[in-house]
Order: sequence, then structure tokens, then C-alpha cells
Amino acid sequence: MDVSPFAALLLVALVSLLFFATRRKPSDGRRRLPPSPPGLPLLGHLPLLGPLPHRKLQAMAAKHGPVMLLRLGRVPTVVASSAAAAQEVMKTHDLAFASRPRARMADRLVYGRDMAFAPYGEGWRQARRVCVLHLLSQRRVRSFRHAREQEVAVMVGRVRRASPGGRGAVNVTALIISYTNGIISRAAFGDEGRFGVDGGEKLTKLFADFEELLGTVTIGDFVPWLAWVDALMGLDAKAARTSAQMDALLERVIADHRQRRRDGRREHDGHRDFVDVMLDVNDEADKNAAGGVMFDDVAIKAIVLVRSAQVLMNC
Repeated sequence: MDVSPFAALLLVALVSLLFFATRRKPSDGRRRLPPSPPGLPLLGHLPLLGPLPHRKLQAMAAKHGPVMLLRLGRVPTVVASSAAAAQEVMKTHDLAFASRPRARMADRLVYGRDMAFAPYGEGWRQARRVCVLHLLSQRRVRSFRHAREQEVAVMVGRVRRASPGGRGAVNVTALIISYTNGIISRAAFGDEGRFGVDGGEKLTKLFADFEELLGTVTIGDFVPWLAWVDALMGLDAKAARTSAQMDALLERVIADHRQRRRDGRREHDGHRDFVDVMLDVNDEADKNAAGGVMFDDVAIKAIVLVRSAQVLMNC
């Protein structure tokens, strides 16, 4: 296709303008920014990270210093890559960096309300207090030891049945996924096998889709005008479907717990799951309205979902 000289000149001028606009120096009245490698218009440094971003970041830091500014699409990002810089960010000035950027997948899957993704503020502080004191304390983690031991015994039994005499092949990946799902469900939702009606394969797929999507970085987070690519790739539809299924599951579990409590069937401390603990926190806050903090169902679902994943780190 033939391109007129005027159109080519206009295109070059536009690209040059965008390039120099992204590299303009701050005026005297503005704070100086950290050094930044040359980037591309609109996309910034995103295309430069490559398939091994940790190595690329190391090379950039060796050239530009331990603190540098990258522009990931429209998102300015300061990279601290030395122990001294990390201490400044995580200890000396931790309050200035305590908040979290909004992430589309987190908003969809965990309601944007969990401590790991919520912005810093009073709600975040109260959620952190509850998680540290009630959900992830050493006592609470130790209380799941019996469940972990039982799930390990079940997994070993499945290996023996799948490979009698040790002569057959065993799909260890599937067995480990089943084991981790068992730990998640028992720690978060209880020992009564509430997911049996859904079937093991359906539950496994739901958890797998949830974990995969929660770790997915969408293009729209960094380059909003390319957000349609996420929809084209099916991410939006998959996130909506997974979120709806997980939400329905949690709604059913919370309703079941509340019904058992109304019937007087409360679990003793050694068998209380995350939902029981969160409902206990709300009951205590209701009794002491002046000093307690209530969590609505959305906050309970968000906290339980992400804390369930953290249980696996202690398995």
C-alpha cells in the first residue's frame, strides 16, 4: 500500500512527540524521579521485560541503580532491588507503601475486600487484626494438624490402590491437587464433606480456575485501551463464571453454618473452621458494640477465600 510523504511525516512526528513526552524531565517545582531506562510510547517498559523479567530487571538495575522507575503501560512503578532500598520501602517508609493497587481480577474474585488486595485503611487494619489473632495464629494452624494427617493418609491409600504392589503408574499431580483441595475445604468450611454433592472433579476444576485467575495479570490493568484483548482471550467470561460459582458455594456454606448455630450445633474449638471463626468474631462484636467490628458476608467470603490459600503454605 502506497503511503504519501505527508502521512509518513505526520506519523514520524506523532511517534516522536509521544516518545519525548514520556521522557520529559521534571520542572524545578516537581520532585525528581528515579532514573528510568528508555521505554516505548504508550506501552512503556512492558515489552522490554521479556519472558524472564527477573533477569531483565537485574540487568536494568545493574545499569540504572538499585532504585529505578519503570512505566508498565500507564502504571508508573518504582523498582527497589537492593537490601537497603527494600528496607526503606518495607520498614522505614512502610506506611507510604502499605496500600495496594487495584487489580481487576482481585476485584472480581475476592470482591476487592481481602487484606491482601484491599487499600490501606481502617478496614484493612481490622481485617489484619482478625487474621493474625484468629485465623492464622499458631494455635489455629495447629488445630488443622489432624485434618492434614487424615488427608495425607487418604492420599497414601489412593496411591496404594492405584499401584498395587508398586508396579503401576500413579498420577501424583492429581493426588496432590486432591489433597490440597481437601485441606482447603476442611480448614475453611469444616469436616463434614459439604462439597460431596458437587463431585470431586467439579470442585477441583473450580479451585484450579480460581487460583489461576487470581494470579493472572490482565492487559487492561496496565493498558486500558487494550482491555478488549482480555475479553477476546476469554478471561473476562472465565472470571465471571468462576466468580459466580465460587460465590454461590460460599453463600451456601455460610448459610449452612448460620443454620447450625441457630440449631445449637456449634463446633468445639479444635474443629472450628474459618467460617465459624468469622461468625464468632461478628457475634462478639455484636455483644460489645462499642469496641467490636462487624464483617458483612462479602468481607467474610473475601477473607476466607484468601486465608484458605495461605493454609496450604503450612501443609
